[in-house]
Amino acid sequence: MNSVPATLLRTVLACSLALLLPIGDALAQAAPKTRPKVGLVLGGGGARGGAHLGVLEVLEELRIPFDCVAGTSMGALAAGAYVAGVSPAEMKETIGKTDWGSMFDDSAGRESLSLRRKDIDDRFYSGLEFGVTKDGLRYREGAVAGEKIKLYFNALVRADLGERGIEDLPIPLTLIATDIGTGERVAMREGNLTTAMRASMSVPGAIAPVVREGRKLVDGGLVDNVPIQEVRDRCGAEVVIAVNVGSPLLEADKVTGVFSVMGQMVNLLAEQNVAKSVASLGPRDIYMRPELGDITAADFNRQVEAAGIGRKTALAHVDQLKALSVPAEEFKRWRAGIRLAPSSQPSIVDEVRVAETRFVNPTELRASVRQKEGAPLDSRALEKDIVLIYSRGDLQSLDYSVLKERDKTIVQITPLEKSWGPDYLRFGVNLSSDFRSESPYNLRALYRKTWINSFGAELLTAVQLGSNQGVGLEFYQPLDYRQHYFLRPFIATDQQKAGIYFDGDRVSEYRTRQTRLGLDLGVNLDAYGQAKFGWLERQLSATLDTGLPVFSNTKGNLGGPAASLALDTQDFAFFPTKGYRLNLDYFEAVRASSDVGKYGRVEGRVGGAWSPGDLILLGTLQGGTKTNGAVPLADGFSLGGFGRLSAFAPGQILGNEAYGFASVQAQYRLTRPMPILGLSLLAGVSYEAGYMKNPVTEPNLTGGVNSYGVYLASNTLLGPIYLGYSKTSKKDRDGRFYLFIGTP
Repeated sequence: MNSVPATLLRTVLACSLALLLPIGDALAQAAPKTRPKVGLVLGGGGARGGAHLGVLEVLEELRIPFDCVAGTSMGALAAGAYVAGVSPAEMKETIGKTDWGSMFDDSAGRESLSLRRKDIDDRFYSGLEFGVTKDGLRYREGAVAGEKIKLYFNALVRADLGERGIEDLPIPLTLIATDIGTGERVAMREGNLTTAMRASMSVPGAIAPVVREGRKLVDGGLVDNVPIQEVRDRCGAEVVIAVNVGSPLLEADKVTGVFSVMGQMVNLLAEQNVAKSVASLGPRDIYMRPELGDITAADFNRQVEAAGIGRKTALAHVDQLKALSVPAEEFKRWRAGIRLAPSSQPSIVDEVRVAETRFVNPTELRASVRQKEGAPLDSRALEKDIVLIYSRGDLQSLDYSVLKERDKTIVQITPLEKSWGPDYLRFGVNLSSDFRSESPYNLRALYRKTWINSFGAELLTAVQLGSNQGVGLEFYQPLDYRQHYFLRPFIATDQQKAGIYFDGDRVSEYRTRQTRLGLDLGVNLDAYGQAKFGWLERQLSATLDTGLPVFSNTKGNLGGPAASLALDTQDFAFFPTKGYRLNLDYFEAVRASSDVGKYGRVEGRVGGAWSPGDLILLGTLQGGTKTNGAVPLADGFSLGGFGRLSAFAPGQILGNEAYGFASVQAQYRLTRPMPILGLSLLAGVSYEAGYMKNPVTEPNLTGGVNSYGVYLASNTLLGPIYLGYSKTSKKDRDGRFYLFIGTP
């Protein structure tokens, strides 16, 4: 009985299976094929890396997701930002608005530096600063520390929302760097994202290395500029999309200077490892090399233009790329997983914490950060404060991160002090000539010992050798953590030669000496000025060196109150394009020996700059007068020389009663500043007018005296250089060529 139903059941099942098999085959044929794993590789190339943004735009439009990404140098910037949630459009907008010229100047700009720092930088070139250590002199590790670059990365990937770790990103990401100590390839797959981005693009010699996990890391392009194998190893990529934006090698006859040789060396190293990587590509892989023409690795202002070329390059591969496309809904879900969620409001900061330091006072650092605890995080103000603190010159780097500890939001300030500090040695030089008489020169050195105590006290020792000789020592003691008020005891002595002229001929030369001992009480007026008042003891002398004894030799001691006011908002010391500068000095000799006599004098100068486009207009007014008594020759007024009636010799017109001076200049920028070096060439015309009341030299130059001329100028690694010609309307006075190199 039971065997019949069992047989019937087997028959029904067999018939059903026979009917379903064709349907299953049809469904299997209609099912979509499994998408291959895709790895995206973005290579290094400096500003040429802007092409990556155009490629990313096309990949999004074609709905192509990736399973992992690897980037090197500028490719690390694009890869890191994209995986962190920044869209190509947002990157293009940010890059287009960025002032890339200032990006490679780590300071907040000269107008934001303290007056004390300006005075030091103007005479002792910051690029020639050495650390004085127990192991000898040490020099910084790169022309640029990369401070603004790192903060730029922080802002780009919204580090204010919390520290971004590579391992926490939604897509596996690898950024490539080089260990400068061993030459090893370093694949950064975890740790702070922006630090890794900064390390990957640290061009050796140009941008300082990044210390990460005990290793000094520089540009990854030296070892793996297009890291194709990395995505195969990282996520098993079956299809690789590789974008190579490396600079082509220069022809031999174009490798002519130091910088072109250095650039060619870097390109040679990159090309060798790129060739090996590209050789590993298979028939399914997609390789792009945008034709970027004359866009160089340093043309950061042309990155948006490069993005357009990158877009065209990607569209030329559209047929291959479409094979990797996914349905719209699937791509939308993928892209939503990596996009940054908009923040409705900034986090409330519960604590601002400063990491440990070796010599810089963390209390002083905290006092310089305006972010208040219990208030919303102001990331822009924080970044500005960080740049201002860094600009003081004590730190190798200064960074911040936003940490979440349970229910608390902590802003961590991480200062890295200069490994070659806190004692420094700087140098300065100048050379001038009017191609007629002597060509004076001066070499100077400054030893600066910083952070002697918790308020930031400094000891400065300056020495100058050459045509003008001198030595000075001062102790700068701030009276509060913000360094608003200070005491400044000092002692200095110097000597120089003063030519005595009559009718254009130098008839004698006197050697003047001055020794000064004083104490100032001062106040720093934010970043733009300083006021001082104190007591000054002086010893003045003027002794005939060669020629006719026009004046009697003098020597005297005197003392009295001295005061000064200085304001300076100019953006550059020697070629300002905006801002003003004012100096006012007063001295009253209330105690004097009989050889000199009591006297008082006041002298002031004001100048300004205005720049409509590439034209720069400069104006200066200057003057001085005695307030009582007879001013001695060694402390008198002078006109003549470069920038003070350029058609005359330095100090050719001397007086001790009163003088006035005015000048106007128009400069035209012939070339744009070079990135990192900032070098540019200018052409200028000048007109100067001066008046000396009862001159004791050149008595025939009564009334107004003028000077007009033309010049070429440039800022160099040793300071400004001027080459020009000036003439005066005074009869029987020849024109004068002049050359000036260095700092005043």
